[in-house]
Order: sequence, then structure tokens, then C-alpha cells
Amino acid sequence: MKANFMARFLLALLVLAIFGAYSYVRASYTPFSDELERAQRASEAPVAIAVTPQAILPAPEPTFAAPEESAEPEPTPVPTLDPESPAGRAAALGLPAPPEIDVTSWEYVLVNGTHSIGTYEPAELGYLNQTADATDIQTSYNPNRCPVDLRIAQALLDMALGCREAGLPVYLSSGYRSYSVQQQNFKRVCDNNGITDGKDAEGYYITMPAGCSEHQTGLGVDITDKYYEIKRNDTVASATLDWLAEHCSEYGFVLRFPVEKRPITQVMGESWHFRYVGKEAAAYMTENNLVLEEFLELYGIN
Repeated sequence: MKANFMARFLLALLVLAIFGAYSYVRASYTPFSDELERAQRASEAPVAIAVTPQAILPAPEPTFAAPEESAEPEPTPVPTLDPESPAGRAAALGLPAPPEIDVTSWEYVLVNGTHSIGTYEPAELGYLNQTADATDIQTSYNPNRCPVDLRIAQALLDMALGCREAGLPVYLSSGYRSYSVQQQNFKRVCDNNGITDGKDAEGYYITMPAGCSEHQTGLGVDITDKYYEIKRNDTVASATLDWLAEHCSEYGFVLRFPVEKRPITQVMGESWHFRYVGKEAAAYMTENNLVLEEFLELYGIN
């Protein structure tokens, strides 16, 4: 009995010792464990973030600038043409604007049955070899050469040489005629044809009165392929005249009296009579099929 008692007593002491040790350990380590637990809980807790009122506004939606529409250029206003200007008169006839020229210059003098130049004489004459065999221009009187206004002598010579270079003969048959010489010429032609006014049966001039002939200006010249005592369209027709009609404007000349323009010029057709007007006017007149009267009307001269 005594042995059992002692065993139970020792067991009780062991239990008490174990409990005491446990209590001691718990008392020693609990604070640390609590702090650790609290720290663990703090790390898992959500973090509070300060939010300003502006921060909770919705983000603005992106805006896209519409592409600028390219403005269409305003049409350039068409200038209104003065109907009394050369360009205005030309436009009324469906023609391009004529060249800007000084229409009072010597190249454009109008001479015809209603426009007399009286006893006018060129300031100086130039005398050319009639067949262009010689290329010098003389300024002293020479009855064996063709006289013209000295200002057109070089252009006429160049045209004659161009014709020759094309393989065609050329003959400068008649250039300048003075007032008195034209008087004699007018009387002779009228007497030979039984007329007094210089006109044919259709009312067109076959010879001009003195003061009304382009030959008196020194700017008009009769050109054929050879010498003809009497010139008529059916007898002087030649390759030379064809070449001259096609190329004369390149040298500043125009065919002055085309047959189809008789109602305007009042002169019978003369396929051999060429008139100097300068390259600019000659090109415009040729391209638009105008004679001098029609050309000058664009500038208010009629």
C-alpha cells in the first residue's frame, strides 16, 4: 500500500512540475507571440489611401480634332474687257487679243482708196538688187535696183534670200513710187483699160490714185518669180508666190490684197503685192486671216 501511495505522490509531483514548466514557458513567450500575431494581422489589413475629390472624377474621354477641311481657292475673277479696247473688239469677233503695239508707228500706216497720205515721201530709201544676186543695200539713187523704205530693206532682202535658198527664183519688180510717178501710173492704167476711176467692172481698184497707193509709203513691194510687163493673177501664179505667201510673216510681211478679201480692201486680188507690218503684227494677221484694214479696226482705226 505504501508503495502505491508513493508512486501516486511522485506522479502528482511530476504533473505539477510539468504544469509549472508549461506555465512558465507560456508566461515567457505569449507577449512575443501576440505582437507577432498583431503584426501579421496588420500586414493583411487593407491599406487606407487618401483620395482627393479630383482623384475620383472619371478620366476624360480622349478627343480627336476633326481634320481641317481644305478651303477651295476662290476662282480668279475674269476681268471684264473694255468693249472699246483692242482686246474687247477682238473678243467680240471671236479673236484672241491682238498684240500690244503702238498703232501710230510707221509700220501700220493705212493707205487705201479712203486713206490718202498726200505727197508723203519716206525719209530714206534703200536700193536692193532685184534678183537678190547681190546682198548689199545701197542708199544712193540707183534706177536699176528696187527702192524701198530703208527701214524694211534688210527684212525684204532676207525674205528674197530665203526664197532663193528654197530653190525658187525671186524678182523685186516694184517698190517705192513717188506721188508724181503714181499719178503717171494711174493715168496710164486708166487709159489702157478705158476707165477714169481706176476700178474694174466689179468696182475694185486695179490701180490706185496718187496718195492712196501703198507703193508711195515704201512699205509695199511687188514680188514675182521673173519680170512681167503686165501682172495678172492667172499669169504670175508660181511656186515663188506660194512660198512667199506661206513664209512672208516670218520676215514681217503680209500678203496685202488676197482675192477673197476684195470686199474689204476694195482692191482686186494681187498675189504678188506684199506689205511690211513687222513680225508681231504679221504673225497675228496671218494666223487670224486678217488684212490690214481688219487688223487696224481692232485698234479703232477705220
